[in-house]
Amino acid sequence: MSEARKKMLDKVRAMLNNSGRTEEEMMAFLAKARELMATYEISESELKEQAEKAQIYRTAPSDPYEIKKNLCVNVGRFTSTKAFRDREEVINFAGKPSDIIFATWLLDTLQRFVMRALRQHQKDLISKGKFHSNNLTSASFVAGCTHRINEKLKELAPVNWATTQELIVKELNMSLTKSRAGRKNISEKDAAAGIKAGNSARFDRPVEAGGRFYLK
Repeated sequence: MSEARKKMLDKVRAMLNNSGRTEEEMMAFLAKARELMATYEISESELKEQAEKAQIYRTAPSDPYEIKKNLCVNVGRFTSTKAFRDREEVINFAGKPSDIIFATWLLDTLQRFVMRALRQHQKDLISKGKFHSNNLTSASFVAGCTHRINEKLKELAPVNWATTQELIVKELNMSLTKSRAGRKNISEKDAAAGIKAGNSARFDRPVEAGGRFYLK
C-alpha cells in the first residue's frame, strides 16, 4: 500500500470517529468521509483491516514542577489515549500510534507554555519588587495554570473518551492501579495568576510537521 493511500485511510477514519463534536459537525464529517470513500473506492472492510493497533509509548522523564504529571490524564482523554505512570513515575501513553504522537506533542507543548508563563510571572513580580525566590510561588502558579488547562481539556474531550480508554486497556491487557495525589500548600494569589495565564491556552492538532500550539 502506498503512503498516500495509507494517509487517505487515516483521514477517513478520523472523520468517521469525530464523535466529540456537535451533531451538525458530525454529520458534515460523515458526509465528507462517505464522499472520499466513494471517490477513492474505499470499503468498510479496508478501513477495518488497516486500522492502527494500540501500543504503549514511554515519554521523556524530565518534568519540572510536575507539569506533565498534572496534565497527562486529561491530555489522554482529549487525544483519545490512555495516560498512566509506570513504577519509575514516568508518564506513558497507550493508544493508536497517530493519537500517541498527538498526545506526546501536546503534553510537551503545554509544558513549554506553562514554563514560559511562569517565567513571565516571575519577571512581573521582580519588576514590582514582590518576587521571593521560593518554591511556593512557582509551584502555586503552576498549580493554578495546569488546573485551568485541565478544565479546558475536559470541556474539549470527546464525549466517548471513557469507552475509548476502556477499549485500549482491554486490547493491551493492561493492569493499572489508581494513585492518590497528596495535598499541597499553595499561595492563592500566585495560583490565581496561574489560572489567568491558563485562560489563554488553546489547542489544535498539528498538521504534518507544521502544526503548532496556538495562543491568543
